[in-house]
Amino acid sequence: MHQLFDASPLRNYTSRTIAILALLFWGSCPTFLLAQLPNLPSQPSIQSLEDRKEDSIEELKRKVEQIQKQHQKELSELQERLGSVEKRQSTLSDEIGQAVKLGGYGLASFEDFRDRKTTYDGKMELLISGQFHDRIRFYNEIDLGVPHGTAEVEQGYVDLLLTQPFNFRAGVLLTPFGKFNLDHFDPRQDLTDRPVVARRITPTTWSDLGVGAFGLVPLGDTLKATYEIQVINGLTDKFTAAAQGTSTSSTGGVVAQDIGLRDARTGLRTDNNGNKAVVGRGTLKFLDQYEVGVSGYRGAYKETSNDQIVGTSLDAEFRPRGVPFWEDFVFKAEYARFDIENSSAPSSLWGYYAQLNYRFWPAFLNQTVLGRHFSNPALTLVGRYGYARINTTAVSEGKLTENTTVIGLNYRPVPDYVIKVEYQFNSGQIERKSLDGFLASVSWLF
Repeated sequence: MHQLFDASPLRNYTSRTIAILALLFWGSCPTFLLAQLPNLPSQPSIQSLEDRKEDSIEELKRKVEQIQKQHQKELSELQERLGSVEKRQSTLSDEIGQAVKLGGYGLASFEDFRDRKTTYDGKMELLISGQFHDRIRFYNEIDLGVPHGTAEVEQGYVDLLLTQPFNFRAGVLLTPFGKFNLDHFDPRQDLTDRPVVARRITPTTWSDLGVGAFGLVPLGDTLKATYEIQVINGLTDKFTAAAQGTSTSSTGGVVAQDIGLRDARTGLRTDNNGNKAVVGRGTLKFLDQYEVGVSGYRGAYKETSNDQIVGTSLDAEFRPRGVPFWEDFVFKAEYARFDIENSSAPSSLWGYYAQLNYRFWPAFLNQTVLGRHFSNPALTLVGRYGYARINTTAVSEGKLTENTTVIGLNYRPVPDYVIKVEYQFNSGQIERKSLDGFLASVSWLF
């Protein structure tokens, strides 16, 4: 009993000591652990990472959808604007198509003259015409420079239509001197070569810058008069230099006896003097079958003086209708003369041509390749005589002349396409001199 009593206080003491230490330990551990928590990194759970990833993907999808919507909106607006532009362009194209006509004509020719090299030649011209108002129209004829390489405007004018007797015209004008210069289109002609008077006396094709008036005056049921008058820059003195053969002339000092007035054209450059030339043509037409025309020209040609070139021309064309046999014939003729004040090389130039056409079509050709597929084909037999003379002191005889006789035949399956063959007999000193030769051509209008 005594031993038991003695051990009990010790055990009690030990128990109290252990209890005190335990309390001290448990009291200090939470403070220690809590003190360490702020220094420990937080570790998100796997579920938190997946949620954030899904949120990012959803946000990216929303942004992509917004971009797509914006893109679709902008594309729709662009298509709408493009459609509007295309509609305006289509409308403009339709208006231009209705107001403007585009065409042209071409020529491919061949010539073989005795003692000369054979050669091909040609021409391509663009025709643009239109009417952008009931009373305003325009017309352009542009030589594309085939084969010589230099394009030039033969005509380019605008008309203000006021009344039948009086209308206004301005621009690059085809000079109304003689009928051949006004109607020189190759597909409309029945021979390949132009008359010598239209090449050396009247310098066809002859155009100039200026203004003019034109009109038609009815004189009865079957008779009417037409006129065209222009104020232009006019001819120059280039022919004088060329004929004299100066070192600065177009011939480089070589006497050129066959120049005529061709080099005297301005080439659409500014006038070499302050005086303007006046030129005009008037006609009388009867029954639209017979036509007689009169032309006149007057203008200064030098830079430093008022010396004049004065020209006159007569032309006639007869197309009988309603008379059997004779209605298949057409007669054409033209005369032109120029006098040059205070010039001796040349002092004057004159010439003429007369031409007779006979149009026919043998019935047996209808069953051949020439007529089988065409509604109104035609053959035309053509005869023409031409003469030109240049009075000049450049030669001892005091004159240069040329005689040309042409016999030709052409075939037109349709009016705007023609094949021509012809033979020339020449004598003289101006153009082809005494060289005879063969010519052929194909020309078309579209």
